[in-house]
Amino acid sequence: MTQPQKFSDLLDRHCVHPWADVWINTAGDVTCCTQNRTRFGNIHEQPIEEMWNSDAAQSVRKLIGENKYMAAGCAPECPFLRGAKTEGQMPPPPKEQINLDFDVPEPGTALAKNVATVVDDYQLKRLRVSGLPIYVDTQPILRCNSDCFMCNQEHLSTMEHADPILEKIETLKDTAKVFRWQGGEVFSSKRFFNYLENFDSYCNPDLIKYVITNGSLLTKERLIALTNVENPVYFLVSIDGVTKQTYEKIRVGLSYERVIECLFNLAEIQAKSPSNRILVCWNYVVMNSTLDEMREAIDLAAHLNIDLNFAALQGEFPDENIFRYSLYTPELLIHRFAELQEYSKTKSIAVSGFDGMIYRIKQRQDYLAANQMQSCN
Repeated sequence: MTQPQKFSDLLDRHCVHPWADVWINTAGDVTCCTQNRTRFGNIHEQPIEEMWNSDAAQSVRKLIGENKYMAAGCAPECPFLRGAKTEGQMPPPPKEQINLDFDVPEPGTALAKNVATVVDDYQLKRLRVSGLPIYVDTQPILRCNSDCFMCNQEHLSTMEHADPILEKIETLKDTAKVFRWQGGEVFSSKRFFNYLENFDSYCNPDLIKYVITNGSLLTKERLIALTNVENPVYFLVSIDGVTKQTYEKIRVGLSYERVIECLFNLAEIQAKSPSNRILVCWNYVVMNSTLDEMREAIDLAAHLNIDLNFAALQGEFPDENIFRYSLYTPELLIHRFAELQEYSKTKSIAVSGFDGMIYRIKQRQDYLAANQMQSCN
């Protein structure tokens, strides 16, 4: 039996976001990615289709196609840059990219037609495109019930998308593959659970509903309501560290017991789901405080039979960011990550993130070596 073709198989080394992804933050500002600062417009003021081919959007496509990511407004933390200013010769593995990979749909639907159009636009590096976003990534709520040290968002903000904005975004449902919601903490709004439970995807049964959450506000009953349906929600649960002491040091204000219970509940629901559906991935931010618990995280994820992703800490945190500051030698970190990567291969789950972290450390290693050579000269 022929394996279905993956969307990632149709891509070259350039980022696909300017052709395939729209990001809409709580204020309504529109870009192509959470890691890009070039504003295409604001959804309160303009239709999405108009912003999608704005001068700013076309400029970003041109610059990314020319490997000028920084000029396009991208942050060096982007998975395609991984701490550098230009992309590497090889793109990051699909599982280390911001968006979920997917099987290319069979012809005949509005989604399939749009995917084919987007791929054509991307491969030809068109500036003015005919396709619409395949990935619709939104921040409907800014508020959060945690005060993580590495987050600079306004945790007490009351800002959220009003119903007319939600409806405006939903016009993309027929032609999108993924709708992703993140915060803040999306479930800190009482109305969001009801919105998600009633989110209609019947017009596009292949649509993936994807939520990023800290898991602290999801009871088992709520999880069942969102997953015991024809088209269940997929969860990326953010838990940093394995022990209570480490977790609560980072995710200030949250209960370790409650989020671990959420992870166990999702694992149980996934195990009982039909057709071997994947419903959850554990996202684990790697930093100085969590480095020593990575092996335990692999063991726990394997025990629960859920996928695990390791993500590098981003930002200026001299005591924590092992990818930016010389808290360990590059050789030690590369050896540790390579060893853990080999260990993860002994498990029956997908563990991602190692390639990107090793790449970042090597980039740092090259930077230090270049500076040392320059100082010697």
